Formats: sequence, structure tokens, C-alpha cells
Amino acid sequence: MKNIKIYLKYLGFSLIFLLIGLLFISTLYYFNFFSTNTISYIRIIYLLIIIFIMSYILGKNTNKNGYLAGMKFGFLHIILFLVLGLLLFKKDLQLRIILYDFIILFTSILGSMIGINKQKKN
Repeated sequence: MKNIKIYLKYLGFSLIFLLIGLLFISTLYYFNFFSTNTISYIRIIYLLIIIFIMSYILGKNTNKNGYLAGMKFGFLHIILFLVLGLLLFKKDLQLRIILYDFIILFTSILGSMIGINKQKKN
């Protein structure tokens, strides 16, 4: 139960940072600072950066098996995005979305593995 709370805490932080950042990016798009194509790439890159940073921090706070912590964190994001996409937006499951999910999972695993290697040794 304690592990679930830790993952949900980091998931909550990442969602808060995502909402704030995407609100800022959408505001810049509204005032025509970026084109439509540029904004779509910025959103994806911003999402991957936030997931990488949060899984890096999660990896620094993990004692062992950083890849496993990153995998769990990535799967939480994928499940959340999949449920939101299917329920709210009625999106079908496409190859593009599956590839996007694998990129999210890989980014999360990589961030956690780097984080566990950078933790302070006692």
C-alpha cells in the first residue's frame, strides 16, 4: 500500500505540472506565437520531459530495480491516458497511439534507471 501511494504521489505531481505547462503552451498558441505543427511537437516533447523528470526523481528515491519502478510509473501514465482517451474522447486504439505509449514507457524506464544510478551512496 505504501508503494502505491508513492507512485500516485508522483503521478499527481506529473499531472499537475502537465496541466500547468499545457495551459501555458495553449496560451502561447492562442496568441499566435507558434504554428499548429510546432505546438503539437512542443506538447509531446513537454509531456516526455515531465515524465522523464518525475521518473528520474522516483528512481533517486528507489532502493533497487529502477527499471521496474520506471515501468510501473510509465504503465500508470499509459493506463490513465488510455482510459481518458477511450472514455472522454471516444478515440479508437491506433498504431500511432500504441507507438506513443511505448515512447512514454521507454522514457519513464530510462529516467528511473538514470535516477537510481545518480542517487547518493551512504
